[in-house]
Amino acid sequence: MLRRFIISVWLLLIIGGSVVLFAKDFNKRDAEFAAGLNIDVNQLEPFLKRVSTSILDSGLSDQEMKQIHTVVENMQKDNETKKIGTFEVVYRGKPAKIRVEAEIHMEDVNKEIEIYLSSSHELVYILDKELLKTEEEM
Repeated sequence: MLRRFIISVWLLLIIGGSVVLFAKDFNKRDAEFAAGLNIDVNQLEPFLKRVSTSILDSGLSDQEMKQIHTVVENMQKDNETKKIGTFEVVYRGKPAKIRVEAEIHMEDVNKEIEIYLSSSHELVYILDKELLKTEEEM
């Protein structure tokens, strides 16, 4: 009888702890969202410059843009994915972070990338609008 009680309490603690951990993770105020765009490699740096100057108060530096471009240039395998890094920016006067990931798609001699920009919901919403403008221009 005591053994069943101890096992029941132990299971309850494990289940309860799991629910609390999940709820904390699920309800983060600054949950991360992502926007993505499929572009040619040569369009990457102009796109990053446009985002950095038109949307952000303080965007990616020239060095950070070159770093992103260099990583993408060195990716050679079809469907290769890399987490390039998380960069500090300023959006609407507040510090923000943008995480950049890329996936490469090789078609014959052409190299296309899917660039993913992850950040807060509000910033990703604005980035997504800019990505749509870029797609329409292409």
